[in-house]
Amino acid sequence: MKIAQVREQVKDYDSERLRIIINELYKVLPKKLIEEKGIDDLLKNPEEYVTRRKKGGGAGLPDFNQVKRETEIFIEYAGQHYYFAPNRVVHKKDRPKWRFIVKRLYKDLISSSKNPEYSAEAVNLMGRLYCLMCEACGVYLFSSDDPFQSVGIDQTEFFRMVVAVKKQAGLPEDWVMEAIRLIIDNDVDNYTLTTELMYTLLEFLNTAPLKEKAVEQCDRLRREIVGVAKKRRPAGFSESKKNNDLVEMVLILQMELGEHEQAVGYFKSFYRASNTEVALYVLLQWLQRYGLKDLWIKEYETATQQGVRPRDELLNKFKQLKAKGEFPTYFS
Repeated sequence: MKIAQVREQVKDYDSERLRIIINELYKVLPKKLIEEKGIDDLLKNPEEYVTRRKKGGGAGLPDFNQVKRETEIFIEYAGQHYYFAPNRVVHKKDRPKWRFIVKRLYKDLISSSKNPEYSAEAVNLMGRLYCLMCEACGVYLFSSDDPFQSVGIDQTEFFRMVVAVKKQAGLPEDWVMEAIRLIIDNDVDNYTLTTELMYTLLEFLNTAPLKEKAVEQCDRLRREIVGVAKKRRPAGFSESKKNNDLVEMVLILQMELGEHEQAVGYFKSFYRASNTEVALYVLLQWLQRYGLKDLWIKEYETATQQGVRPRDELLNKFKQLKAKGEFPTYFS
């Protein structure tokens, strides 16, 4: 039946008959559908549910105040491990529903960000939700240690949407720095590389001035991290990783700008490795990625003249480059 026919059919039913129908309908609804559509919310507060649907229906925008409240509560509860550990706040049967909550909030926040009245708050909440998901990659906040996969949204895609809404709502000096911090301050899941997030950000740095702005922001942030590390030596793994992530981000940006020599110089000045051979290996991998054969040979020969002993893999690549002028067909 169509909805008009349903209304006509039940218009004269008494409360007891309606109660029976609701009970039987609920029993046959798939659990996944109940969670995705928020049927429990409909039963608890039908007026609010219908109002929310109506407000979100015409313009395609949800009730932002409701979305904001739900997002803040969810982030708070997840941070308190209420969706993982036994507690009296989130019932055991409701804890697995976190996946559907995240998917719904993700969509609602993207929609809300399109409303100028709420865009700033929606963008902030979306960034916080992304950071929560990243945290759950390293700490058990939910029943899965692969939260992005559980929700069905790749980390790179989630990150892409966060950057998109931030760029839409903010000035370059704000959203570029915020996007960089999202990369270096958060964990990645088992399916994502930090460099993938860097190249995802690069999609939004689509002009030379934006790339130059990002170089400036990366360098400023790197100097801040180094300054903090100097005050509490020895520097920890986290600080070293952040430093190196920022150096590699600068290298990518300068390579994209065509500033190859500057990229190499910056890398050699600030990349931190356990020894010079490891740093050389990483640099040569990047030069191979960009197909810079002459620069690869130059850096290899400079390093060996300075006493660095490259691993056999690099030696073999060097011999092939000198003999054939090409990198090996494989990339390692």
